[in-house]
Amino acid sequence: MKKVFLMVLIGFLIGGVSFAWTVDYAEDEIGHKAELYFEKLFSILRDAAAQDPTANSFKEIMKPVIEKIDGIYGATLIDPDFVIRQVYFHSHFLARGFDLKKVKELDNFYRMMKENPAPQLSEPAHGNLAQPRLISARYPVIKNGGLKNIVSVMVRTQSFLKATGLNRCRAYKIICLGKLAEDKGELTGNFKEIKLSLPSTEWVIQYEK
Repeated sequence: MKKVFLMVLIGFLIGGVSFAWTVDYAEDEIGHKAELYFEKLFSILRDAAAQDPTANSFKEIMKPVIEKIDGIYGATLIDPDFVIRQVYFHSHFLARGFDLKKVKELDNFYRMMKENPAPQLSEPAHGNLAQPRLISARYPVIKNGGLKNIVSVMVRTQSFLKATGLNRCRAYKIICLGKLAEDKGELTGNFKEIKLSLPSTEWVIQYEK
């Protein structure tokens, strides 16, 4: 489980992008729920980041945060040098001290966060028998105009699907940056489409009830 967490952590930080929602939906309940889901998640992370967590205070600060997030898998505190300084769940302790700069695929993640610190969101990523499907969200701690730390959480993709109602759809696709990230069933020509646009990426959700 410990190794699984570290592998998952690396995998789900790779897809990070800056966060700024514009949602295109017209009387679309699923689209509205998707917007609300991420608004709530990032609002919770904003409140945690505002408390300026340290390695010593991270768990205490995150406890009420974790309790508000359905489907939570893990949470970490990342320093401005992109080293994991603290984890929330003790079972993930092996991730402490891991230097994310060692992972070439994370170059874009820490470049964006270093040059323009802003909330980030990954695409839904594939899991397997050992790893759940997860979505990663990260929020910077800014002090004196610079990046001090990063609060990061990972939630199970199934929790997002259930919260929005996508899990009850006959078929759906979630497409990130033009690439299929999550799907179920086969869409016909009579599907609805939601666009969740961010400065550096875009989610497109197509579905049929």
